[in-house]
Amino acid sequence: MKITRRLAVGMVAALGLIALVAYGVTRRPVVQVVPVRRGDLTASLSATGVVESLQAAVAPKFVGRVEEVLVEEGDRVEVGQTLARLAAAQELAALRERQASLEAAKAQAARAAAALAQERSASTARIARAQAALKAAQARLQELKSGSRPQEVERARQAVAAAEAEAALAAADYERIRELHEQGAISRAEADRARTQSTRAESALGEARQQLSLLEEGARAEQITAAESGVVAAEAELAAAKAAAGQVEVLERSLAAARAAVLQAEAAVAAAASVAAEAGLQAPISGRVARRYVDAGDLAGPQSPAFLITGAGKVWVTAEVDEEDLALVYEGQRVEVTAESLAEPVPGTVAQVGAAAFARGLQQVRAKIVRCRIRLDGENELLRPGMEVDVHGSRTLAQDALVIPLEAIVESSERRSVFVVAGGAAARQEITVGRRTYREVEVTSGLSEGDEVVVSGTGDLRDGQRVRANSG
Repeated sequence: MKITRRLAVGMVAALGLIALVAYGVTRRPVVQVVPVRRGDLTASLSATGVVESLQAAVAPKFVGRVEEVLVEEGDRVEVGQTLARLAAAQELAALRERQASLEAAKAQAARAAAALAQERSASTARIARAQAALKAAQARLQELKSGSRPQEVERARQAVAAAEAEAALAAADYERIRELHEQGAISRAEADRARTQSTRAESALGEARQQLSLLEEGARAEQITAAESGVVAAEAELAAAKAAAGQVEVLERSLAAARAAVLQAEAAVAAAASVAAEAGLQAPISGRVARRYVDAGDLAGPQSPAFLITGAGKVWVTAEVDEEDLALVYEGQRVEVTAESLAEPVPGTVAQVGAAAFARGLQQVRAKIVRCRIRLDGENELLRPGMEVDVHGSRTLAQDALVIPLEAIVESSERRSVFVVAGGAAARQEITVGRRTYREVEVTSGLSEGDEVVVSGTGDLRDGQRVRANSG
């Protein structure tokens, strides 16, 4: 009995095992399939961005106390409009001081110009007088050597008259030059030369009178000697007059230096006036006051802005595109900008793609982004500078291509393949692929349009295994 019972149990177990194996062999797993489609492979682009506009930070050029604030945040302002005023007592005092220095420099330049003009005129006159005196002395000498005649006596008288006029003119010149010297317009050396000239003119007058007396008395040897000495003296006087002309060059250099001082003083006045004018902080652009950082009574200076002005022109969006999505964006691409404050997307165009990649944050040094500029169509009052928005777009990577879902691909170290279901069986088919997105991939060989490929349950499939395809 025990043997029969054990045999029956064994047979039942064997039959159960056989039935289980038969069920496993004959069971057909259900797999999800999709047909290979022909069409465009399009990738979607999604990035975050920030609304931006032309902005200008306004800060004073010097440190000062804010006396008055004339605008508030949100106010519209025009270029050149005064935003606030600073106390500028020291700056205005510096401006007045530089203006006084400028007037003094102009006065000095005027004195130098007047002295130069007078010296040029006087120098020309001195040379002319010396040349005339030399000719007169030479003529007197010739007359003495030729003997006295009534005509000679008359000429001697005329020479005396000329010498008297010359002496009077030299005395007048000396008096004028002495006054200029006392005013500081010319040097002491020039005053000394004028005095010497006057003395020489007096001496020449005495000689002319002596010559007249000698002619009237009749020429003697000593008279001829004296006339010769007069010629020598006249020649020396002419040489001295020509040498004195060098003073013109000295005065020309003085005038040039005075004019340079005027230019320097004018530049100092302009700089001081510019600083004083900065006491009124003015808007450099038209727009709105985005931030006001100061109140009346605050101390403000160049180190920090007092106002932030956003431009009145169109805003734009600067989007941060992940480096792996860079192939999906290009200049001229149409995109849409969305934000929680917008009832509908705002269309725009990619105007510029950045030339370099940057780290997204200080901690994520390996995550890189490329900054792209989006030009928006029209204007939207709800988009304000500083708002964070989302940018959406797409790009066709391949046209009229065979496309399958990315999850259909079975990858190994040697090959890429898919399971194609035909006649109730799954067949493994090697393929080559081209461009891909996060969801689909282009197939360049190995499949045909309409082939049904398995997209789920490929992990346990075997080549040639019977399956039940579900295309829902």
